[in-house]
Amino acid sequence: MPPKNSEESILQQQIDFSDVQITFLGLYRYATTIDIVLLSIYAIAAILAGACQPIPTLVFSRIAYIFVQTENQAAGGHENSSGAIDHYTLYFLYIAIGSFITQYVSTAGFIYIGAKMTRRIKVHCMESILRQNVALFDDRGSGQIASQLTSDANLIQEGLSQKLALTLSAVGTLGATFVIAFAVQWKITFMLIWCIVVGVILLLGGNKIAVRYSGKAMEAYSAGGSLAEEALGAIQYTTALGMQRDVLDRYRAHLNAAEKHGFRLKSFMGAMIGFAVGTGYLNVALAFWQGSRYLSFGNASFTAVVTIALAITSAAFSVLGVGANAGAFVSAIAAGGRVFSLINRNSPIDSSSTDGLVISDEIVGQIEFCDVKHIYPSRPTVVVADHLSLTFRPGQITAIVGFSGAGKSTVGHLLERFYDPVAGRILLDNLDIRDINLKSLRRQIRLVSQEPTLFNTSVMDNIAHGLIGTKYESQTEEEKQRMVETAAKVACAHDFIMQLPDGYRTCVGARGSQLSGGQKQRVAIARAIIGRPKILILDEATSALDTTTELQVQRELKVMRSTCTTIVIAHRLSTIQDADNIMVLDSGTLVEQGKHQELIQLQGDYFRLVEAQAQENSSEHALGDKIMVDSTETVSIGKEMDTYAASMDEIPGSPLTAQGHGQVKKPNSHSSLALASFVVSLNSRELHIILLGLVASIIAGFEEPISAILFGKAITAISLPLSEGSLIRSRAGFWSLMFMVLALAELLVFVVQGVAFAYCSERLVCQARYQSLEAIIRQEISFFDKDENSTGALTSLLSVESTNLEGISGTTLGTILIAVSTLVSAFVVGCIFGWKLALVCSSVIPVLIGCGFYGVWLVGKLQEQTDRVNKNSAAYATEAVTSVQTVFALTREQDVLQNFKRTLEVSSHASLRTNLRTSALYALSQSLLYACSGLGFWYGGRLIVWREYSTFQFVTVFSSIVMGAFSAGLVFSFAPDIGKAKKSAQDFKTLFDRKSKIDPLDPRGHSLRQVQGRIEFRNVSFQYPSRSGLVLDGISLTIEPGQHVALVGETGSGKSTMIALLERFYDPTEGEILIDGQPITSLNVKGYRQNLGLVIQEPNLYDGTIRENLLFGLDVEATSEEMIISACKSANIYDFILSLPDGFSTTVGNRGSQLSGGQKQRLALARALLQQPAILLLDEATSAVDAKSEKLIQAALDSAVEGRTTLTIAHRLSTVRNADVIYVLDRGRITESGSHEDLVARRGKYYNLYNRGQQ
Repeated sequence: MPPKNSEESILQQQIDFSDVQITFLGLYRYATTIDIVLLSIYAIAAILAGACQPIPTLVFSRIAYIFVQTENQAAGGHENSSGAIDHYTLYFLYIAIGSFITQYVSTAGFIYIGAKMTRRIKVHCMESILRQNVALFDDRGSGQIASQLTSDANLIQEGLSQKLALTLSAVGTLGATFVIAFAVQWKITFMLIWCIVVGVILLLGGNKIAVRYSGKAMEAYSAGGSLAEEALGAIQYTTALGMQRDVLDRYRAHLNAAEKHGFRLKSFMGAMIGFAVGTGYLNVALAFWQGSRYLSFGNASFTAVVTIALAITSAAFSVLGVGANAGAFVSAIAAGGRVFSLINRNSPIDSSSTDGLVISDEIVGQIEFCDVKHIYPSRPTVVVADHLSLTFRPGQITAIVGFSGAGKSTVGHLLERFYDPVAGRILLDNLDIRDINLKSLRRQIRLVSQEPTLFNTSVMDNIAHGLIGTKYESQTEEEKQRMVETAAKVACAHDFIMQLPDGYRTCVGARGSQLSGGQKQRVAIARAIIGRPKILILDEATSALDTTTELQVQRELKVMRSTCTTIVIAHRLSTIQDADNIMVLDSGTLVEQGKHQELIQLQGDYFRLVEAQAQENSSEHALGDKIMVDSTETVSIGKEMDTYAASMDEIPGSPLTAQGHGQVKKPNSHSSLALASFVVSLNSRELHIILLGLVASIIAGFEEPISAILFGKAITAISLPLSEGSLIRSRAGFWSLMFMVLALAELLVFVVQGVAFAYCSERLVCQARYQSLEAIIRQEISFFDKDENSTGALTSLLSVESTNLEGISGTTLGTILIAVSTLVSAFVVGCIFGWKLALVCSSVIPVLIGCGFYGVWLVGKLQEQTDRVNKNSAAYATEAVTSVQTVFALTREQDVLQNFKRTLEVSSHASLRTNLRTSALYALSQSLLYACSGLGFWYGGRLIVWREYSTFQFVTVFSSIVMGAFSAGLVFSFAPDIGKAKKSAQDFKTLFDRKSKIDPLDPRGHSLRQVQGRIEFRNVSFQYPSRSGLVLDGISLTIEPGQHVALVGETGSGKSTMIALLERFYDPTEGEILIDGQPITSLNVKGYRQNLGLVIQEPNLYDGTIRENLLFGLDVEATSEEMIISACKSANIYDFILSLPDGFSTTVGNRGSQLSGGQKQRLALARALLQQPAILLLDEATSAVDAKSEKLIQAALDSAVEGRTTLTIAHRLSTVRNADVIYVLDRGRITESGSHEDLVARRGKYYNLYNRGQQ
């Protein structure tokens, strides 16, 4: 074990994560005293409800004795028998009333308390997540952590709700069975107690095995969920790279691992059920065999033997219902262990801690880095800050510059205490920041990053988040509105905000998806400055702004310099020339510092950086001059898009939205037959195994009618006169042997059925997940523009809804099929042996079935009501977890937690009323079974008194029909599972029926063999349904093969829309786009996109190695090592990769979190060059790289564009002035075109843009 303060120890404790083993009772960790009292009441009610089941055996044995006496008496004189039968029949009415009350209280109570406990667990889990350190998210992945709030929590709720009530009822049945049996004949019962001992041993040993398998399956599903979250969270880049198959293949690998463990778990549970049922019938055999001996020797009565045998049968039957629920408890325990592992984790950097000195707004703001050494815990072999000593003075602007990967952003991360350095100290006003209360520290700092994260709420709320934790937080709404508008004006955001549909009340979409890159940056700047922080960190905060807007923002920020310490991290050196101090970092060390002119005179590293950015071939331009090519900002691909699908037809509450490209029916239009057919289609490859399970279930269903016949024969045998003791023992022994044969047959059949359906169930869930992701990933981009289709909602669909399908598969399906088989075969046997009694006893069964179907429908309606709320809470949780750095930086932890609580409370209120109704229906259906028994006894007694039936006939018919009725009742105990499964099946079918017009996996369409790269826009117009005007209006232009064309223009002029249309993210409203003379709508989508190389301003990387990220979407076998190396060298990333200990095998982390912005940009560029596209699309491709890298990359691009058609959107003159043609767009139209020199000479729009840049 490393020393406590060693580097290894400091790094390890930042990512340390210990697994927690819990018991089932541990899931009630957050129960209050009142909850425990209520739980006790519900548990007692459930046990009493179960205890009602064996009580009728006492009545049965006495009535059976009366029947035997009546049968042996001479005709006439049976008035006493009829009176006794009427008397005992009334007991069934009393039991029915008691059963209804206890069943209702226990069912409704456990559903209520299960939901309540789960909400508390979710809240505590979210609370724990919000106090963890950032390194944990780097190490485990945001998607995996988010899944513990969604799928794992739902599994816990399944185990704490109705299934627990059913299991406790079964415990009550078992307990009451043995109490009754011991009371009537303890000697015989003592011989049968072995089954309890064996059952307990099986339960304890099997539980540990099952929990281990369940935990492994959940880990694999969680890893798959994290992958899906990454891919869907960056869907435009995923689509552009054509990496759908790569994502699906990796997802399939995770599902295969989960399927293997899940199959073992469910097979094991099925075998346990078979063993339990077989053991029950062995006990019945033993009861009759031993009971006949006791009876014949006068040591036991007829009623005692019958009572024990009946009670044991009842207990064995109750085990069948428990078995289907055992998997839920195992999954709940495994999920609880995962969730509580996170809840229990003590974060080394805990924002909720009250420890440390609370600093006030009166701090000076002097910052010192004293010999700081830092290593990211997820990359323990790479030193990113090496004995770094820096000083940031209050009231000054300090700039940090250097090559990509020099450690610039690390300064901000350490100052925010996202990480702790492994050596050295960071001081704020001579106080070590580790001695300052963390939340108090972060409230004095505001950070704006190059890729700012906004939250899925209004512009007003996003900016107001900057007030959280400040003295302005409690201002009135009117005052907050004024402050928000003031901050927006300082950030040059007010004008564009007022042009939004709802102004400051406009929702920005998930992660700010409805705003452009520059708009997001300006909102983030407004959010940062509104609270008047003492320390302001701008990490490439204006990289997406044009020169004019950037200068305006800088002028406004300079006004604030006297009140705060400002740290500016920038690649564009012209933006920091007026800084009070400029620090030059290289490989994590400070190599130079001073003012701009001082550093220029040194002619060192800074001078070389500036020289690299100097404009070429233009004596009229002084150092740092730039030409403005976009008057407001560059818009990343898709970021210019407003709510594209706002006017689409939509299915309320469902993440499956229809629009013009893909029409679907609403879920309610799917019939039950269509849904059943759909679910079967998911298991189409396993139909032969399903058939095997079906046959086994039908055979297993015969056991009740067969046991009824055996039971009738056995009772007839022991009803013989005691003088014929040897004959009693002989006949009872034979029928006991038949019970033993039945037990062995049932054991075999249940094992076969359990294994068959375990395999099919796991295949069903995995297929549902896989095909759902495939269906989602095939949709056009507009599908993802809807709030209902946010990343959180879609990943919830993949995890939660697919798990719900188990409600009509696996052990549940097996139990249902057995019950149906029992019901049918029991009715047939009843009619064969006594049709009159069979028809009378069966009269209540239609009522039971009606209650059950109504219950399923009711649960389905409940799911429709609560799904919307649950998906909202899941989406909110996913957004918060995946944006956790921003949450921490804004000290939004309590705000996020309170909002999360509110979403859960809405869900609670929506489900309570339906819970009460469904519980009443279930209780009614169960109590009717006792009414059925009473009716059967009353009428059967009359038939025996009238000499129409023998005791054997009555016992056989009655046992068959009543057990069949109990089977029907057992089926509808699964009504909640069936209802959820039906709702999930509707969601999946709706998704699968939605056909995307722009399907990247559709094999149809022409293929371009030799792409020349000629691009033609023919009168192209495009309008978003949510907007009143055209974004593109009659665009016509032609780009010849090999030409380098640049697009410039004002915000919203349509530049990025043209690239989006070229990528076929959307199709034009009018007109067409042609490649080499062919309309792109006629081409195969995937093949077409393979000819396009796209590099955007905010590139996305995926959790995996550098090599994997380079090869996503490519033919791996056709891509040689030399090609990879060449592309990396061209993008100036090769040397950096080689400097890493694991080289190309280095993991980049969740969303590329282990790389700097410039490194990610260069890796994305290498990926595009490796593709060797005929057409290159560059949207600010060099915005995040340093001057030296930009020059090298630009040289590589100049080389790469040779022989390729290139379309560029950029701010910087160096990237567009050499373009063959520059098109100037204004309000969706082309106003000018020509070379740089031509356009400047015309003194038109372009000339004005150019002059603004000079100013």
